[in-house]
Amino acid sequence: MTVIVRDFRPSDAQAWTRVRRAAVPYLVSTPEQVTHDLAHAHPDRHYRLLVAERDGEVIGTAQAQIAHESTEPGQGSCTPHVLPGHTGRGAGSLLLSTAEEHLAQAGAAVVHAWVLDTPQSLEFARGRGYRPGRSAHFQHLDLAGASLPPLQEAPAGVELRSGADFADDPRPLFEADAEVTPDEPTDVPTELDDYEDWLTNTWRHPTFDAALTTVVLVDGRVAAFSAAGTDGSRTYSSNMTGTLRAFRGGVWRSWRRTTRCTGLGRPDTRTPTPPTTPATARCWPSTRRSATRSAPRRSAMPAPSAEPRAPRSKGLVVALTKAGRTKIRYPAELVRDDGTRVTVRAPWAAPGVRDFGFVRFEPGDVLTEHYWRDRWFAVKEVRTGDGELKGWYCDITRPAVLADGVLAVEDLDLDLWVSADGSSVLRLDEDEFEASGLAGRDPGAAGAAARALDELEALARAEGLAGLLT
Repeated sequence: MTVIVRDFRPSDAQAWTRVRRAAVPYLVSTPEQVTHDLAHAHPDRHYRLLVAERDGEVIGTAQAQIAHESTEPGQGSCTPHVLPGHTGRGAGSLLLSTAEEHLAQAGAAVVHAWVLDTPQSLEFARGRGYRPGRSAHFQHLDLAGASLPPLQEAPAGVELRSGADFADDPRPLFEADAEVTPDEPTDVPTELDDYEDWLTNTWRHPTFDAALTTVVLVDGRVAAFSAAGTDGSRTYSSNMTGTLRAFRGGVWRSWRRTTRCTGLGRPDTRTPTPPTTPATARCWPSTRRSATRSAPRRSAMPAPSAEPRAPRSKGLVVALTKAGRTKIRYPAELVRDDGTRVTVRAPWAAPGVRDFGFVRFEPGDVLTEHYWRDRWFAVKEVRTGDGELKGWYCDITRPAVLADGVLAVEDLDLDLWVSADGSSVLRLDEDEFEASGLAGRDPGAAGAAARALDELEALARAEGLAGLLT
């Protein structure tokens, strides 16, 4: 069945959480979190939640937003997650392209995304125009079964407090957060200046645990803090650890980190944490790395189309004809229409497997297809469901026509295949073109087709097709 992408509904909260916990189990995810984030998002965030659905089941999620607190305008972010066992069916691609379109319309110039540091995930990102950024390592600490060191005595003038002690007036913690946030290593520099927004989306956030948040006071002044996030039952996450500039360095910092971890491991801790619970921590030598994520970024987001687009929920239909007869019709997702080029994405539409020798098309493959209103060819990027690039299959066609939700394309027999590494460039079906009689019926079209094939071949051999598709 077809995968569809739609906006999140409050009734999706449980399914959303199920997908997120399965895809990224080391992050805190709760139904209350997702509904809170959507309900209280600052309007300048242009916050949008998406779900991918197949046969009525939510199998993927994505959240798209503008970093409205960033000192650099136009910074967007989106990260799709797909339920294990449902990858390779186009859900991640559909989520990402839908989110990118939303961010482009919201003014994003750059989009950042997190991906797992695996060959498949990194290839998925690279194949969609993203380039590598920084990495984040998620450490696993056995809080329930680990042997923790004894609590140390606090140095003179240093006091360890709970975040809950600031319940009546959390402003000192906001001010501390606002000072350390700009110094956090990140691809998107941020400044905090909205106390009310911070109260709503940090202090009162459903996953923020004030009782487990540790605050260090030096001579009565906030010097450092470690903010805790929990789902209330299974997972603790270190959301943010910061030291104010005046207190950085010195022996006391090691004491802060040790006592924080010791407090979490005590039997009377408020959050029961089983031995298998992943927790982000950098405070104890016995931690082990449970996952690594990379943050690729994509620059130069396309501007919103000047022409009306087909509604994404309905998509469009690609109708390929040959010699006056319909060759195939299939639904596709409209990715972009800039008035000249129409880009769509669709799973492999033909039944079964087609092995051409130089490439094998099979169910699960995803094709990103580029059609022009003023050129005599179409270029189809072919990838496996896991995002691995197979190559580009190019059809020589008449210029495409999009009307009433149907993208009409007339195939003129000639084809070109370009392998993923560019080492193989093959001209195809020239005998069928000669046998078609087009040169006699329509010499102008036949000449245009031959020139288009020559143009594509020369481009593929000289610099590749990637530049044509940006």
